[in-house]
Amino acid sequence: MSINSITYNFDDLLSTTWMNYRSQLYDNIFNACPFFYWLHANGRKRVEDGGERIVIPLEYGKNTTIKSMTSGYDVIDTTPQEIMTAAYYSWKEIAGSTNISNKELAQNQGKHKILDLLQKLANNTEMSFTEVVEQMLVGAITAGNGGSDLTPINLLIKELPTTSTTIGGINQATYTWWANQYCRSTATTYEMFIKEIAHLYNMCSRGGSKNGKRKSPDLILCDQYYYETYLGAGRAKGQIMLVNEPVANLGFGGAKYLGATLMWDEYVPDTYTGTANTNPATYSPTYSSSLFINSEFLEFVVCKGQDFTVGPFIQPENQKAKTSILYLMGEICCSNRSKQGSHSKVPLTTIVS
Repeated sequence: MSINSITYNFDDLLSTTWMNYRSQLYDNIFNACPFFYWLHANGRKRVEDGGERIVIPLEYGKNTTIKSMTSGYDVIDTTPQEIMTAAYYSWKEIAGSTNISNKELAQNQGKHKILDLLQKLANNTEMSFTEVVEQMLVGAITAGNGGSDLTPINLLIKELPTTSTTIGGINQATYTWWANQYCRSTATTYEMFIKEIAHLYNMCSRGGSKNGKRKSPDLILCDQYYYETYLGAGRAKGQIMLVNEPVANLGFGGAKYLGATLMWDEYVPDTYTGTANTNPATYSPTYSSSLFINSEFLEFVVCKGQDFTVGPFIQPENQKAKTSILYLMGEICCSNRSKQGSHSKVPLTTIVS
């Protein structure tokens, strides 16, 4: 369907003069995808060499045989220890296509070519693909398409992690060490809002890391209202929120809270009401939300050779047209949910200084 049309009247001028076309397409449809690009920065994406599914080994217990001795002849506890398990994530597949007819290719060549039609179509497919991935990861509450979509981070980091929910093959209600941190806001002032952030940040920082050191969240992914409330709190207290340069260089900007980058994404939904954000242009949340993410334990795993691969343009036997397939096989995986946090039910307009 054509949105805009024009009727040509081939007078002397039009018959001899090109229209004033700009040799660039201007994007009026695509949304920003900061979380997608954040995942691809600084080693947050891992390539896995195949496998029936993605296996993440987990330590969940401590060795309880260790204790002091009252004499040199004390019997040492040799009880076998169960301290390890694994989380399992299934591979997810996403695909799309770029299509062009032979007639379009023939028309779009030589002196008549203002834009490279094939390249623009391919670019559009890639941008559309990226936006679909962003919506699956950030805008959804549960995996759509019967669970075939990528697992949303709002499921890995649940708004209420006390319910009976199985993630990575492990039920968070049965094994509480597998539940993330959370805070349902009761803030009415900037001071209360910042205290909630501080408490949730510290809760997500508890416990050791791979090297035995404390590891705190490095990203607070939020909606626009949450971001503006945080900046408002800083201004009210006369504080300057430092800009995070690596994020700013990606074109998304970002404030700082201690060691974490505060970055807003237009796909972040209202996690308290549990309504997916499928269209940021029309989405209207009741409450504001954020996710406290520790990237050491959250990664985007892709299968080797299946990482946004672009196939060759192939022409079928019965058509004068060509098709190229864009394909991804991967999944978002978490190895320590207790290091992640959800901040929900933040008022949109009632917080004051």
